Amino acid sequence: MILTLTVNPALDIYSRVQNIQPGEKLRCEQPKLDPGGGGINVSRVIKRLGGSSVAIYPKGGHTGSVFQDLLQQEDIQQDPVSIQNALRENFAVTDTATGELYRFGFPGPELSEVDIQNIHKRLDQYERADFLVASGSLPPGVPNNFYSLVAKKARELNIKFILDTSGKAYEGILEEGAYLLKPNQNELEALVGGRKATNREEQKDLLREVVINYPIEIVILSLGGDGALLATKDEVRHFPAPQVEQISSIGAGDSMVAGVVHGLFQDYSLDQAVLFGLACGSATLKSPGTELLKKKDAEELYSRLQQQIKI
Repeated sequence: MILTLTVNPALDIYSRVQNIQPGEKLRCEQPKLDPGGGGINVSRVIKRLGGSSVAIYPKGGHTGSVFQDLLQQEDIQQDPVSIQNALRENFAVTDTATGELYRFGFPGPELSEVDIQNIHKRLDQYERADFLVASGSLPPGVPNNFYSLVAKKARELNIKFILDTSGKAYEGILEEGAYLLKPNQNELEALVGGRKATNREEQKDLLREVVINYPIEIVILSLGGDGALLATKDEVRHFPAPQVEQISSIGAGDSMVAGVVHGLFQDYSLDQAVLFGLACGSATLKSPGTELLKKKDAEELYSRLQQQIKI
């Protein structure tokens, strides 16, 4: 079983408009609503790939009800934790005259200490899970070390913990440990105290430092269009990303995580899972607005990568 945890979900609103101009009334097309947030997108992509997961997230207010209904329409297994405040909304719009995408994010609902405790307690119900993927930002009221406490809970339940977050939300995770981390370059530098990695060899050195000195089994350093570096205690290896025409980056990182964990759950080797994750991320780049990947695109890109590097 795969669990996903999204502490700061968002009702994503996407539309298109021609010629964005300051001060003008901009008449947008009919909006598209999607349930969003890191772990939620991971669950949605896993479903599109033919797998299944259980999405755990806080749910409150009118937006929370809409959010739950949207997940039901996609047949996503979910286990929401009730909170008092409404879920946030995010807005993205494409200027059809230029093709430029504009993204606007809003703060999440403040979670109380009781809300946080209820999320931790909910995890206790899944002691037979194989993977727990925590992804996304932290909302107001949640301490920076929240994910390190989730990592501790996962270890106690013997669940492999995967984390994809940013900034201060990584606090304590190196000391607590995790099965897999997926930072980008800035996040990796922050993890090791601000040391810079301006080239590939420096990146590899920092990755070796993390996997050798801390209880972290795997780090996948996302390099965008340059692919990823996979670090284990045995080696650090580069994997290329398939080249595609980028239409929208929304959900691409989440899609990569989904591809990796889905692959691992399907008994792919670690190398194969990383390649499949890169294929999934690139497949979502090809999709407009908040739309996620198509399974067919992901499989075609994965096949192309396998032929390229002979795994």
